[in-house]
Amino acid sequence: MIGFKLKRLGVVMEPEPGNPQEIEGVLNPAAVRGPDGELYLFPRLVARGNYSRIGIARAVQ
Repeated sequence: MIGFKLKRLGVVMEPEPGNPQEIEGVLNPAAVRGPDGELYLFPRLVARGNYSRIGIARAVQ
């Protein structure tokens, strides 16, 4: 794509230390604005053995 340049601004989410459900990573969060107007993130939580779950987090501004 010509005319676009990637600029990394920071980390959106990272694993919670000691949480076995997130030991191999927190990846690819989707985002949606709920009917309450809040922004929610739905990350893929990866446990040992590549066992995945979908989490939910409310974004705090």
